[in-house]
Amino acid sequence: MTNSQPTGPATPPPAPSGRSPLAATLSLTWMNNCGAAAALVGVYFVARNAYQFTQNQSLLLGIVQGIPYIIAAAFAGPAMRRLAGPGRALSTRGLLALLQVGLALLCLLPMVWKSPLAIWTMVALYSPLTGLLWPTIESFLSSQRSGAELRKATGRFNLSWSSSQAVTLWAIAPFMEESPLLSIAAMGLTHILCLPLILAIRPEPGAHDSSEHHLADPVLERRFRELLWCHQIVLVLAYVVYTALNPLLPAITESLGVSKRSQTLLVSTWTISRMFSFLFMERWGGWHGKAITLLWSTSLLLAGFIICMLAATPAILVVGLVLFGAGMGTTYSAAFYYAMEVGSAGIDAGGKHEALIGVGYAVGPSTGLLAGAGASIGLYAAGSVSLVTVGLVLVPTAAVALAVTKRLRRAARA
Repeated sequence: MTNSQPTGPATPPPAPSGRSPLAATLSLTWMNNCGAAAALVGVYFVARNAYQFTQNQSLLLGIVQGIPYIIAAAFAGPAMRRLAGPGRALSTRGLLALLQVGLALLCLLPMVWKSPLAIWTMVALYSPLTGLLWPTIESFLSSQRSGAELRKATGRFNLSWSSSQAVTLWAIAPFMEESPLLSIAAMGLTHILCLPLILAIRPEPGAHDSSEHHLADPVLERRFRELLWCHQIVLVLAYVVYTALNPLLPAITESLGVSKRSQTLLVSTWTISRMFSFLFMERWGGWHGKAITLLWSTSLLLAGFIICMLAATPAILVVGLVLFGAGMGTTYSAAFYYAMEVGSAGIDAGGKHEALIGVGYAVGPSTGLLAGAGASIGLYAAGSVSLVTVGLVLVPTAAVALAVTKRLRRAARA
């Protein structure tokens, strides 16, 4: 007589997960960021050329972009697990496909509804969808990778999305004089082109690879956690600097006599500089565990910001953009690497990283608005707004960067 176990409903097999092909993930990243760069970066040039947005309107648009992004990215992990994943009707890959459709439709909105309100609406809805999109793609990118392999994967990821942003700024330049609204709709089609690429990745991201995890050493783990915390603080400040500058670039380039067709081409200088700094950080691992990385990356960033804000000629602006891009690239690379390594490379780790970026998105434009408010009530002349904005950004960013660098050095000696 054989022992038999009661039979019940068969347990569904777990959804296939594991390492997705890096080439497919990077291609998905590149195509997605073509649409995102047009809708969230190029939009300031589109809004100024199509609807004559003022500097204050552009800064407010930056805040509208930032706040929904923070909320979506911060809750990306729980939201994606509730909506999709093993045991759900929809896989994470399937939900990623639905996001593509939603993003593509939003890019069409300014062409269909030709009103300034369409710009505000598109940004307010598009931004939180990307807050879900990027942590999810990052989890596919980094799952079952760690150490040097993770550094190379994140480095190539950074090269992928940064190069697509440069290409997008070049691609939309011819539209700026005659049909700026069409530029967002055209680049938004790249989201639809992402759908076949999604089939090449696994239905679910795999677990973080800890088979050769160098953080098994408690001392190194404490050191990396300290580095993560400090780099996350500086990352927020870096995006405060970025978003204090980015909404103003259309007005800055216009004031320097740069033609509408050439504005985004000139501004792409900083994205190219950032791309080369990503390549540098991906190829050279000597910055790992070094406190000094924070100091020199922040110095490049702030020097570039000051030069851009006070530039008197297009040539000087280009110098500032090159320095600014180098600082953004090194700051972002380090923070993203530590977030993926210490945070176990899941959607939650990516979501926290992206939410911190969102904080910068929301705070940065506020500095410009605050500086403008001071001039409007007579605290100083209107011509001093740029200088005041520089001060509002420079002083706290430099002070915090110095403080966290000193903290890291003390911790290293302990």
